Amino acid sequence: MTLVFIAYNIAIHEEIMKILDSLNLKSYTRWEEVTGVGQQSGPHLNTHVWPAKNSALAVVAGNDEARLLMEEIRQLRKTAGKEGVKAFCWRVEDIT
Repeated sequence: MTLVFIAYNIAIHEEIMKILDSLNLKSYTRWEEVTGVGQQSGPHLNTHVWPAKNSALAVVAGNDEARLLMEEIRQLRKTAGKEGVKAFCWRVEDIT
């Protein structure tokens, strides 16, 4: 199994949820508001100077589903532009 962590501009939340739905990934953990600085998207710090903010999702999926999810995120990155979306994978050894 694989954990996919996705950090994204809150403005594209609907697109992220459509991707999860299209892959039938119904279980996830979401952090509604997180902050950070991306190389392409710049600061999303939820301040007066840098007002943008992000969300983050953690999804545990089978290896094949995780690979498909990563491919969908790669495609979204091509169209999201400076809105910002990044995904990372970790191998899951055990779930209890």
